[in-house]
Amino acid sequence: MDAIDKVRMMAELSKDHCDLNHGPGISNKNIPAADYIVMPFGYKEAEDTEVAVRELIIPVCYECALALKGDDWTLLYCFECAESRWVYRKFAKNCYRHHILWLRGCPDCSHEFGGLYFSDIPFHYSSAHLGINEIRFAV
Repeated sequence: MDAIDKVRMMAELSKDHCDLNHGPGISNKNIPAADYIVMPFGYKEAEDTEVAVRELIIPVCYECALALKGDDWTLLYCFECAESRWVYRKFAKNCYRHHILWLRGCPDCSHEFGGLYFSDIPFHYSSAHLGINEIRFAV
């Protein structure tokens, strides 16, 4: 993502709302976005050269950005249907250690599981990152 894309995203931020799940009965239309999750898709040409063919950009609110930066929550996000769910790590049956688990198919959209990928937001050089206000959300 270059500087022009970041400026464009900053300009559109005031019109966007959080696309993540906030629980039953809560409308996301009333929750303004404060940043974006940016997940690049691509390949490595060499050990030090990565090519991003496209990027998945998800608007997130301030509270979701803080949850992604902390170690209490893990976000489950489906590539296929854009459905998301939060898992509170202390009460989970499984031991989650990543901030985002990307699902290729979930129980809501598919009966076939296509894969699982993960990202850790707090690290500057991870594949997924917060797009424009990353420094402001440092915990």
